[in-house]
Parts: sequence; structure tokens; C-alpha cells
Amino acid sequence: MYRIPVPYFKLTEDFEIINVSQSVTHIFYPVTSFLDLVDWDSKTKFKQIKTDSSPGVMELNLKTTDSPTTLFTVYFHYQQKEKVIHLVCMNETSAFQHVQLEFQQWRKQLENNDWNEVVATDAEPVEADISFEFHKKQAERKISTINDLLGIIQDDLSEVGKLEYIKLIQSELEDIKGLLRS
Repeated sequence: MYRIPVPYFKLTEDFEIINVSQSVTHIFYPVTSFLDLVDWDSKTKFKQIKTDSSPGVMELNLKTTDSPTTLFTVYFHYQQKEKVIHLVCMNETSAFQHVQLEFQQWRKQLENNDWNEVVATDAEPVEADISFEFHKKQAERKISTINDLLGIIQDDLSEVGKLEYIKLIQSELEDIKGLLRS
């Protein structure tokens, strides 16, 4: 188990750690109970693991060596007969930060009227104007779609105390949409 390339935990029914993968030793503090790694707001949600259908997935805020709270997608399998819980924890913060960085880059390019860097056009001037308008409308449509998708996951992120991320993304999208319209 130690050589599994992702953060893996094997727990008792009482959430005591039996075994871990090597990557756990680099990401989390050494503790005997997994509950010591779970953020206070996520503990109640995590304890439901024994009543939820298994295998399953949930998002939890976990304490890492880098941060007091980091969002993880936790894949779990509770084996009631063996009284063992298996967890694989995937860090979601880096994905969010990547999206946030991309939005900031787009925003900067749009503020500087560097639209050609966002959408490449090699057409004639008249065709370029039509292409520009087409791509502008496409970008606005995609922003609306992203907002709709964020609305779907808003309740889930609110449960884990990460609603401010949704609000930040929505604010950035509205700013970009405003720049497209100006």
C-alpha cells in the first residue's frame, strides 16, 4: 500500500489510521486518527461515511502541511463486514487555482484590447470583424454556461465552506463579460 501513487488511507471503523500510501506522508501531518486531519466544518459530513452508500465520493476540507484547509475530493469504500474504510484523497485546490489564473490572464488581455491573443484571426479585415463578433458572442455564451454550471455545484461548495470561491469565479466572469460588451 505504501507505493500507491495517490494519497490513500486505510482506516478502522472508528477512523483510526491503519495504513497509508507514501504520498500521505508528504501532504498530511502524522496523526493516528483521520478525524484530526478533517476540518471542523467537514467532520459531521465525513462521519456520515458509514451510513452513505459505498463506494462513494464526497468533498472535504482537510488540514495539510501547506494549509489549514484544503479542498479534497475523497473517494471512499466502507467495508462493513471487515470494519475497514478505504479512502483516496484528491487535492482540488490546484484545479481551482489553474482556472482562476486563466481567468486573470483573459481579463488582462481583454483590458489591454489584446483580443487577437485570446482569439486568433487570419481573415480579411471585413471577415475579421465578423469573426471577432462571432467569437465575442461565443465567449459570452461560454461564460453564461460556466455560470450555469457553477450554480449547480454552488450548494455542494457551500456545504464545505467554499462558497466564496464560487462568488469569486462568478465575479471574475461578470467582469470579463462586461469587458466583452464594452
